[in-house]
Amino acid sequence: MKILVLIMELALICGLQADIKLGNIASQLTGEWFTIALGSNVTQKIEEGGSLRLFIKNIGEQNGIIKGTFFKRENGKCVQFSVSTKTEMGSPKQIEYDGLNEVSLQSIDSVHAIFVFHNSNNGKVTTWAELYGRTPDLPNEMKKKFEKICEKFGIRRDQIIDMSTDDRCSNLR
Repeated sequence: MKILVLIMELALICGLQADIKLGNIASQLTGEWFTIALGSNVTQKIEEGGSLRLFIKNIGEQNGIIKGTFFKRENGKCVQFSVSTKTEMGSPKQIEYDGLNEVSLQSIDSVHAIFVFHNSNNGKVTTWAELYGRTPDLPNEMKKKFEKICEKFGIRRDQIIDMSTDDRCSNLR
């Protein structure tokens, strides 16, 4: 019953379908990841030089905090940074980066994770999504699953970028 109440609360607060709760799957999230694909209803934010063109390095959990380490390019150089959110029940998962991001984990298994974010910045809302893999690339079936989830959140196929052949700041891994 508590889980049902939590799911309803998250759906109402975030306006999202809360399929998976971060706190319950922290152990599956922990470890090294690679950015496989990015999608956004505001494509320029995920294109080269865009504020949401990010490359995951790893995710860790400690004392109820999930922390992600990422890379981004600034002035042609790769810069490492981290963001975090609490895993506690009863609160929406939010991350401060380029505004406020409400996070929804849509799919996870031993080889992939799919996140959808609603970014609020200066009165504008951007929906964006990330496909992570445990390896630098994933089978096409995982990429198709990502496309379907993106479409569910209003991100068209032409607004998705396959990052599996991008540099992804691999020299800093």
